[in-house]
Amino acid sequence: MRLLVVEDDPMIGSAMRAVLEQAGHAVLGPVRHAAKAARIAERDRPNLALVDLALPGGENGLGLARRLDEFAVPCLLVTGYDVVPEDAGRATIGILRKPFAPDVLLASIGAIGEALAGITTAPPPQQLRLFSARLARFAQLWHAPT
Repeated sequence: MRLLVVEDDPMIGSAMRAVLEQAGHAVLGPVRHAAKAARIAERDRPNLALVDLALPGGENGLGLARRLDEFAVPCLLVTGYDVVPEDAGRATIGILRKPFAPDVLLASIGAIGEALAGITTAPPPQQLRLFSARLARFAQLWHAPT
């Protein structure tokens, strides 16, 4: 998959990139600011954006998720916060709780890829909460004739 990583912590962003690339994914970023992430998403149309909830520069990850929706880029919110905005399920396909191990990150990407492809072989990792209505919308877009 082609993945956009949006993370304000350079160490976490670099670690995510390394794990994802080692698993064979093409990674855009990590990017720290929502505005730059939106420009990259519009230009490169990643299959999935992994977006931290807390971003510098005025726009948080949820606001960015709403913008990415304009480009048909599904967004997985990545956060260490226990309280997530109520409307996260209307703007994102799910939430991945930090901290997570590399295998949890990869299993989460795998579960999302399967869901978008219309198949499910295993339950998602415990730290991943998926929003089925949003997943179904993006799965339809993936399978729409071009």
